[in-house]
Amino acid sequence: MRKLKKTASVGSKRRGTAKPPGSSSSSSTEQSKCLVAELPNALIIDILSRLPIRPLLNCKSVCKTWLHLMADPSFVRLHLERSPTTLLIQKTPFERKESTEMLLVEIVEEDISKPFYIEIIRLFPTKNFPDTDVRILNSCNGLLCLYEDSGDKSDMMVHVCNPVLGEYIDIPVVNTDKKFEHHLAFGFSSVSNQYKVLQTFYPEKDLTAAPCLAEIYTVGTGQWRSIGNASFRLQSLDANAFLHDSIHWIEYRSNTIGFVSAFDFVSEQFKLVALPPASQIHDGMGRCYPSSVGVIKGCLFMTNGVCIENEKFEIWVMEEYGIKESWTKKFVLSNLEVQHYVSYQPLYFLNSGEILICEDDESIGVYVPKLKRIHEAKFYKGKDCFLVTAHNPSFVSLQDIAEGEELTVLRKSLNSAAAAISDNQNVRVDSCP
Repeated sequence: MRKLKKTASVGSKRRGTAKPPGSSSSSSTEQSKCLVAELPNALIIDILSRLPIRPLLNCKSVCKTWLHLMADPSFVRLHLERSPTTLLIQKTPFERKESTEMLLVEIVEEDISKPFYIEIIRLFPTKNFPDTDVRILNSCNGLLCLYEDSGDKSDMMVHVCNPVLGEYIDIPVVNTDKKFEHHLAFGFSSVSNQYKVLQTFYPEKDLTAAPCLAEIYTVGTGQWRSIGNASFRLQSLDANAFLHDSIHWIEYRSNTIGFVSAFDFVSEQFKLVALPPASQIHDGMGRCYPSSVGVIKGCLFMTNGVCIENEKFEIWVMEEYGIKESWTKKFVLSNLEVQHYVSYQPLYFLNSGEILICEDDESIGVYVPKLKRIHEAKFYKGKDCFLVTAHNPSFVSLQDIAEGEELTVLRKSLNSAAAAISDNQNVRVDSCP
């Protein structure tokens, strides 16, 4: 069983040992400060970029020099390259009228021989993201794309948000009541250095009456533009499916065939991702049935659904992006509960070989290969359904990438970033036996 152990929270006081008479802690502290101040800025940036998100937020309040360095483009870029993967959990009760908090879960693995532990940072409406009924659409470079359900309204609002910095912009989507099978996705072009929102929809309720259309909103332009017909229509996204300038999703064209479709935000073209041979991936009934697609440890992965014959499914990883021959069967998960509509979504590969896996949006379990089952002690179990995605926090500021947009900054004081997480506790989780 897992054991949960509380560790010191940010800002907690530890009882120190008595100091001998005549000792001077203030002088040693001053010397340390002088030594740090003498370090080259490039070295300080390198050191800071390696820290987890919690101490980084506290570092912003140390001094103005560090605050300015953490807004430097070289730090933002370096930190984004090194940003550790976290889990972002959003509770989604069936009935709600306002936004609920999100949990940013950092997974810390110091050594394979030691149990991993987690640090939970709570993100709040009005402090980290818009205080409206928003849902996570997808994540890209530490930025979240959030959307509000339009319901019966003719318009809806999309928000691009950095929850770490407490910044967001609003992107209106109009005439949604005249758009059918309407879906959106958020991405980035590394060539133009621009962030974009894609939408696909049918202009007629009869989906056979007209082709599916696609439009792009480039952040900073303030307007949508048509890019013609959509070769593949967007469908439900797995929130962490952006890789190599492209967003990926599963598309079904019949009851027997599934595809991994993608949209390239550089060329603004739709494409198909080649799958392993159909003879190697099936659902136990001879059907090619990819059930989910996402990104783990910098590689695209797909699962093929639960095999009804033997209660298992496989996780395939594309080790070289775009190379069909590089698909490798990495894991075979067995002894899974087989029920209609039950879904399993891999979230995180632990260094120990265990896999964090979302079970039907109701709990997160730990699959233990040596036990060949999901451990009975849940990594996370919510009272309500929830959304979860792997997320790489960043310090990409919308002030730098969204010039021309109306920017909302939720936190303005230097200490507010740290204050927003100061009451959170760290939780140590022992690895499964």
